Amino acid sequence: MDHRTTSGQLLTFGCGDEVYAFDIIEVTDIIEVPEITVLPMVADYILGIMNLRGKVVPVMDFAGRMGFPPPEYDEHSCIIVIDCEGSLLGVKVPRIIDAEAFEEDEISPSPVENSCIKGYITLGGKRVSVLDGMILSEKR
Repeated sequence: MDHRTTSGQLLTFGCGDEVYAFDIIEVTDIIEVPEITVLPMVADYILGIMNLRGKVVPVMDFAGRMGFPPPEYDEHSCIIVIDCEGSLLGVKVPRIIDAEAFEEDEISPSPVENSCIKGYITLGGKRVSVLDGMILSEKR
């Protein structure tokens, strides 16, 4: 039996054939895709805004933000709401996979500075890209 203590948990989700994760400490909500109000003259990956308990929250399409082709969205698709230093951001993803415990030293840092991918970890035999919510939310 493994008695090590965990540093935290990662919320993993799939997009295409790849697996990504947010540190669960950044995640405030996981919700069904709500009604989204489209905004004019915003980046293509910005889907619009939604109302989350009286707060206006911008919503981005994860695949679009990463430059991937549009994924198949279905009844399993959802919005992961992350807290970016006090500002909320909704990230539309095709499917949630799981919450996984991890040790901080298991994450290998990304070789690319200022990337929205802060590192990589292997979970269940699959490489997972760990995202930096702050950089993901920045306009590029």
